[in-house]
Amino acid sequence: MNDTVALNVKNLNLDLGGKRVLANISLSVRQGEFLGVVGPNGGGKTSFLRTLVGILKPTKGNISWYAPARQKQPIIGYVPQSAYINESNPFSALQIVIQGAAQSGAVFGQKRRQTIERAKALMKFLSIDRHLKTSYVNLSGGEQRRCLLARALMRSPSAVLLDEPTTGVDQNGHSRFCNILNNLSKEGVTIILVSHDIPVVSRFSKRIAYINKELSWEECLIN
Repeated sequence: MNDTVALNVKNLNLDLGGKRVLANISLSVRQGEFLGVVGPNGGGKTSFLRTLVGILKPTKGNISWYAPARQKQPIIGYVPQSAYINESNPFSALQIVIQGAAQSGAVFGQKRRQTIERAKALMKFLSIDRHLKTSYVNLSGGEQRRCLLARALMRSPSAVLLDEPTTGVDQNGHSRFCNILNNLSKEGVTIILVSHDIPVVSRFSKRIAYINKELSWEECLIN
């Protein structure tokens, strides 16, 4: 982690359905930082992430992402809490991962071959390469989460935001997943992780943000 700012949020407010969901949130996150985000159900954690990636538009305030030197513009990867997959026409795990490249346009010819090779390499990195042809819906919970992470990494993002990525995963799987994220953080990828598992998050995060509409810092949990 270095001192270069990856994300700056200033006075973020979000209203949904006439209700204030997020109020006056300001924070800065450095490149390569592993930031944990905790809080009660309904406290706004998911809305916070969805606003950071542009799915939701803030009612007030500013969100600024900064690209590292290797990129012309910031590329943000997002792993949602759940992904809708049509079980009547199931995709293979490899096809799900390749979808991560489609955000930059359709891929053909040599570029498609390179895309497939990158997808396979990411699946190997995340230890799910034996499931290249396995239907996504037949993967275990932990394997599905790693598959979605691989999809988020397809465009070599400068930051990855994850919403409860280990829900339904056992403790060993949770720790293994966080170890992978920690290694990405050490390589300079900014990680923002929403999780209900405070003990596990506190092992990896130097700072933990507590969000219950407003933001506070869990000083007692800082490493």
